[in-house]
Amino acid sequence: MIRIDQDRHINPAFVASMEWDHRHYMNGSDSVLIITMWDGKVHRVKHQPWYLNGPDAHKVEREILAAMEKGDAP
Repeated sequence: MIRIDQDRHINPAFVASMEWDHRHYMNGSDSVLIITMWDGKVHRVKHQPWYLNGPDAHKVEREILAAMEKGDAP
């Protein structure tokens, strides 16, 4: 299981796809990792490592990819 934020964990074996949503606003920008599971459930992980217990979406992506390469996921 991989922790994607403070309250949610996912099994990398059931990840169907991942993509980034980069939004740019007048006062800054947001980066969100969108994880789609095999059953169609979508998890959005907003990259906020500078907050207390904020998720690091880049780390989550690396952990999922490493699990896939290692063979823990299809």
